[in-house]
Amino acid sequence: MQRGDVLALRWSLAVPAIAVLLSAERTARADSCTSPDLIETMPPVGAKDVPTNASLFARYETIAQYQSEPVSLEQVGVGTMTVPATFDDTSGILEITPPGRLSAGQAYVVHWPALRGLDTATLGTTLDLTFTAGSTEDVAPPTFAGITSVSWNVSRESDSCSNSIDQRYIFDLALGAAADDGGRDSLTLLVFETSGPAVDGSAPSQVLVQRIPPAGQDAEVTMTVVSGVGHVCFTAIARDLTLKTSQSAPPVCVDTVAPPFFYPLSCAAAPPRGDRGVGAIALAGVGLALARRARRRRSRSASPGQGGGEG
Repeated sequence: MQRGDVLALRWSLAVPAIAVLLSAERTARADSCTSPDLIETMPPVGAKDVPTNASLFARYETIAQYQSEPVSLEQVGVGTMTVPATFDDTSGILEITPPGRLSAGQAYVVHWPALRGLDTATLGTTLDLTFTAGSTEDVAPPTFAGITSVSWNVSRESDSCSNSIDQRYIFDLALGAAADDGGRDSLTLLVFETSGPAVDGSAPSQVLVQRIPPAGQDAEVTMTVVSGVGHVCFTAIARDLTLKTSQSAPPVCVDTVAPPFFYPLSCAAAPPRGDRGVGAIALAGVGLALARRARRRRSRSASPGQGGGEG
């Protein structure tokens, strides 16, 4: 093997390692060891015309554990009461239902508590949800056109919890129009995987619960390599503040490429998300240039009547 070939080989082997270092230097994504913070509420802070028969929801990081922390509902200028709460530890959603009905046109504050994380005494964040009740009840289910398209990419990032490289599929779900009596911003989006490795038989697997994104904005589903490889299909419904749901739409499917992933090539084949893979692409370009230079050297030294220089 020529010296140029050796250098080119060493560089090609170094590219993935350097790409890992670049990835590690970027801000790590939120991992399972993060604080059990409150992420969002349904309805959102400052909501107007909340149906008088609404329930109220807060979504926490999924490591949050509810241990009967009190949730209080304040009617501004009238008084505060503690109300019973239920918690879904799969989705991280804490729910309360005001006794009776909300008083039309009145201002309210829900004092959502800070929860502790799994196997830790660390407290997450709290939030005071302010909103104003409307004048009517929500009597009709929401309308939602479902998922209109799915695209996918690969994330290879540093896991700040385990100090290792985490490979995941990122699915971007384009969403259709949605509407409800209580306002679109108060809807909860529920996404299910209907086909794929994570699906057990014919029962869909719930993969995302969050407040529905603003109109025109995609929802993002992150899945492990084991769960997201191959032919994967998703469907989604919208749920309003009275727990009524939209009609389900047909699943939308996509086919992913099984690992091992060659990040410089896969990122070149599809636009990267943010700076994901940019450093690896640049380094791969330099590596290819060195390899070509080495091949030119070898070709010239082997050709009759030519010297070993580069000319």
